[in-house]
Amino acid sequence: MTTCYEFLQQGADRDGCIVYLGHKLSTRDFLADVERIAGALSQLGLSEGDVITLQLPTCPQSLALFYACSKLGLICSVVHPMVPVNLLAENIRKTKSKALFFYDVTVRDERLLAGLDQILVRCSVADYVRFRKPFYKLYSVLGGRRLRGILTYSHLLKSGEGIATQVGGTPDSLLCYMHSGGTSGEPKIVKLTNRAFQSVVDGMWAMYHPDVRHGDFNLATLPVFHAYGLCSALHGPLSVGYSLILIPQFDVKAVARSFDKYNVKVWSVVPAMLKKMLARRCFDRKGLSDLDVIWCGGDVCEESLAEQVDGILSKYGNRAKLMRGYGLTEMCGVCVVNNFDYYKKGSCGRPMPGFSVQIWDDNGNELAPGVLGEIAVSGGGAMSGYLEGNDSLTERDGKTWVKTGDVGYLDDGFLYVIDRKKRSLKIAAVNVFPSQIETCVEKIDFVSECCAVGVKVDGKQFVKVYVTLKYPMNADEVKARITDHCRKNLIRYAVPSFVEVIDSMPRTPLGKIDFRALESKN
Repeated sequence: MTTCYEFLQQGADRDGCIVYLGHKLSTRDFLADVERIAGALSQLGLSEGDVITLQLPTCPQSLALFYACSKLGLICSVVHPMVPVNLLAENIRKTKSKALFFYDVTVRDERLLAGLDQILVRCSVADYVRFRKPFYKLYSVLGGRRLRGILTYSHLLKSGEGIATQVGGTPDSLLCYMHSGGTSGEPKIVKLTNRAFQSVVDGMWAMYHPDVRHGDFNLATLPVFHAYGLCSALHGPLSVGYSLILIPQFDVKAVARSFDKYNVKVWSVVPAMLKKMLARRCFDRKGLSDLDVIWCGGDVCEESLAEQVDGILSKYGNRAKLMRGYGLTEMCGVCVVNNFDYYKKGSCGRPMPGFSVQIWDDNGNELAPGVLGEIAVSGGGAMSGYLEGNDSLTERDGKTWVKTGDVGYLDDGFLYVIDRKKRSLKIAAVNVFPSQIETCVEKIDFVSECCAVGVKVDGKQFVKVYVTLKYPMNADEVKARITDHCRKNLIRYAVPSFVEVIDSMPRTPLGKIDFRALESKN
């Protein structure tokens, strides 16, 4: 087992490239930048165990800083690039961060950062573009309010030139702080080591044993601040020899152009991305003929979506298939996945090598196959714990288990995920799962999307569904038809008492429906 930095040095295709906003950065030059940034961080006085905060999108700078941290034994706290300053300050306080790297396009008023007591480093789109570089520089200067005297990423690259640094990190060094809803629904800071990242990468490639050739690309549309994105869509592919296409903000036209222009072999997605591609009719194209696999996780993927995607992929004569998986930030993004050797319709697949899955009852007892309960996972990708405490870790049979808060069952070793335990509702003492209601409602021909939440009236729990429509309809008719359909297909406790039509669903930064925002409306 090595550090992520060492694994990158061993496996990266030095004749490959990283494509960012249409510009190519050779992998060889990127690796040189990692060394320069490591030298610069060392010159700033940062040493093993220190924390830096990355308030960055998916870009070359965020990747270079990730690997520099792995080399030096630093910890990178990866936050959303648009996080409000008050939440950023709280995160910096909790993690004891010493330096903040931010993006000039997303932080328009740098004066708001002045009180954070951090070494401030401005990263810019202009750092890694050639064409239109003057335009990006001018936009950065004129489009926001800057602080004088702060450092820039380009300055660090120059100052770190020729500064030799030793590998200070180890496989068990903390490498990353990722931010999660927690397995209990409360926001938590997850501690992940080099070993956790490497265990996930090793497990994925053991299941897929890809034949990576020069010129093969991985399309990275997942954000760097998401464990699934950072580990499976960025670090893993780059460090085993793929070239990367970085798309900092998901855009269907940019994805379509990438398929048409490059030899895209691998793509990691969440279901919302596929739905957008299909809705805009940008998915069915000849560029898919090079594709080998789509990994899909981060949310429940309906069977109808998988069938639609696989139907399109089959037109292009290769083996490409949508492979559903399962994971969580606490397991560095992925721990279960389907592959070409082991695949079951409707399932999330089998545990990757080095990982285990069990189903537990409320008392922590292992349940038999086919019995519904809480999913518990174990393996090398497991977090070292939460920064706030390790309440979701359980030691058993010589293994450390993470209680996920998700509900599912096992059948012949394959995992089937039903819902988040923390989203389950108690209606007359009966567990009701919102995802089952949503799947039922979304089968109605006029419904585009559905989100089911719990509402309380006079202290009593009821189900309410929010829906978006494919075409305008009378609200009373919508409610009547949805209620009737649910009565015929769900237990009576799950039949919604309230139905509200809305224009669009609120979204999380990853594109999931933000059910908490809808819950807060009630």
